[in-house]
Amino acid sequence: MSETEQRRSLLVDPYFALKPPEPSEPAAAGIGDIASIAKGSGARYNTGKPPLDLVPLVLIAAFHRPHRRRGEERVAVEALDALGRFQSQTGGAMAVLHELGDGWAECAQVFEYGRRKYAAWNWAKGMPWSAVISSAARHLLAMIDGEVLDAESGLPHRGHVFCNIVMLLAYEETFATGDDRPAEGLLTPVQE
Repeated sequence: MSETEQRRSLLVDPYFALKPPEPSEPAAAGIGDIASIAKGSGARYNTGKPPLDLVPLVLIAAFHRPHRRRGEERVAVEALDALGRFQSQTGGAMAVLHELGDGWAECAQVFEYGRRKYAAWNWAKGMPWSAVISSAARHLLAMIDGEVLDAESGLPHRGHVFCNIVMLLAYEETFATGDDRPAEGLLTPVQE
């Protein structure tokens, strides 16, 4: 998109900050379409970010639990475990927010950042749940590593996690067709 085209798009949507990926770019560059209003077209750029949704998150939490027992790191491990239970369909997404405490102001700041980066209410169009789960997991792992602020946005990782969980809670009601978590029971341990 040329600079002139981008300026024109700002007149139409003042929160449009980035161009969507070009069709020639690899799929990993992003998902969705900022220009579309169709359900499931929510845009997200994930270039170079690990797809943590492919790993059972309860195992990552179990790995970190013995090593991270204090403060925010412990809270992040427990939130990651709750996210893993949601991933395996044995728990609800709200449990992640309960683990993190009151992060609503940080959540609002991150949604404002998202409005500038993508477009107003881009996320509400829906996207594969796995992209949202993966993003939340990456922010929780950063918190476990002791990071407070996200390098890209300069905002707290906790706010990013909150936003991702709010998206998942909304999608349960508005975009169930985006639920691409592993089939129920697939990640659940066998009870003998």
